[in-house]
Amino acid sequence: MKVAKILVTCFLCIFWTTKYSSAQYDFSLSTENGQMLYYQILGNGDSVCVTHPEKEWPYFADNKPVGELTIPETVAFDGRIYRVVEIGSYAFYGCDSLTQVDMKSIRRIGTQTFCGCVLLEKISYNTGLQSIGEGAFAYCRSLEQVELGRDLEYLGISAFSMCTGLKKVTIHPDSERLLDSTIFNGCPLLKEAQKPKCHLQVWSFWCAQTIRE
Repeated sequence: MKVAKILVTCFLCIFWTTKYSSAQYDFSLSTENGQMLYYQILGNGDSVCVTHPEKEWPYFADNKPVGELTIPETVAFDGRIYRVVEIGSYAFYGCDSLTQVDMKSIRRIGTQTFCGCVLLEKISYNTGLQSIGEGAFAYCRSLEQVELGRDLEYLGISAFSMCTGLKKVTIHPDSERLLDSTIFNGCPLLKEAQKPKCHLQVWSFWCAQTIRE
């Protein structure tokens, strides 16, 4: 009986340590304009993912990024240089004072990464962006333009849903296969701008003002 109690106690200690003591991020660094960003080192050991400081909601207890934010292409920590290639799930969830994000080295954007960033007006990324997760930009009500480039391989459901200020979407032909009826659900300004020459597919109700290259 004593042995069993000892084993149970050890298990609980291991569980508690694993669940509550592991850090959400590996290190944090301030950007050139003083915004604090948090990073996780990825499995390959030479690149990192931008993440949030807290393990659970609210993901930022304080010190949320505000205004214009530039995600650096590389960061230096503990004598090493890391490439910044991902923005993880919920990384900027609910950062409601963020207005602009420049993320030109990013290849993957996670689930609900910018969800609820209601003042976000502009996002800038290179054609190398490969993945946009589910609800990544949902409820970004101030976002007016979106471009989906040729290298995009995955586009999660409701990625831009409820972006009520969205007026223009640029879609490379290679990315059209990724679209479904949820991607721009709840974007009324796109509905109102509908044009007859739009392709008659299940997503035709929002594809108005879409520019195909």
